[in-house]
Amino acid sequence: LKGSGFESDPYVFGSLEMSHTSTVADIASSSSQEDRSKLFYHEATACMVRSPLEYTACFQDMPVFLGSGFDLSIDDCFLEGISSTFKDYGQCGRFEETTYSDWWARHRASYAARQLFAAERGLGWSFATWKLYSEDDVGVIDTPAKLLSLKDVVEAGLFPNLNKELPANSACLNPPDNDFALGDDTLAPTMGPPPDCGNGWWNYTTNNCTYWIPPPPPTMAPTEPCPECECSAVSSNLPLVWAGLIGAGAMFVIGIVYNMVTNRNKRSDYSAIPN
Repeated sequence: LKGSGFESDPYVFGSLEMSHTSTVADIASSSSQEDRSKLFYHEATACMVRSPLEYTACFQDMPVFLGSGFDLSIDDCFLEGISSTFKDYGQCGRFEETTYSDWWARHRASYAARQLFAAERGLGWSFATWKLYSEDDVGVIDTPAKLLSLKDVVEAGLFPNLNKELPANSACLNPPDNDFALGDDTLAPTMGPPPDCGNGWWNYTTNNCTYWIPPPPPTMAPTEPCPECECSAVSSNLPLVWAGLIGAGAMFVIGIVYNMVTNRNKRSDYSAIPN
């Protein structure tokens, strides 16, 4: 506004609308531990809401009122069944685990204090809603919608005392407790590492070590010859054997006759060597 030549006016202020449950990254979770880590994430980022409020007040000379986005919800489960825009990413269905959990009570109170500290940096703030239509068990956070009800949140002891001059003044001095993986009455402690089984592995079904035993080598097929096969092989070769023997005998006889004919008068062709 200053860049456009707009002069500041003490009777003019801005209104900021913010949401911490509008993206999949804000609301998605699919297990009890992921629900807790999601609340830890929202706690850790809640104090950053002060940045736009202080920037506009200090550098733009424009006080800003936080008109939307202040509540204790960390998902959109309050829209389930009543809005066509609701999408199930696994974030709902475990809310009953949070109702009487000390862990959830501590971290929701921390989340409220951090948001309040940030919102107090501006001109003022407005919580999502004052109360619900049905006032059953006020102060018992047993439905997601009650996290948007200031009356229920205050009755549950989750909201800082507004009678103090500077409520929740030290809420953002330190990060939230990183204890979402430790567990309590509503979530079992994280599983420890399995025993060392050496070359095997821990079988969670039988609760003992399982080892891979290689199978024995396959048994060879029988190699004893079949007598019938041997006989048939010999009988099939018998004509060839007889043919070979007859041929050899004929050649032997022909050789003898040839020598007798060619060598009979051979000595008459030579003269005697004189003494």
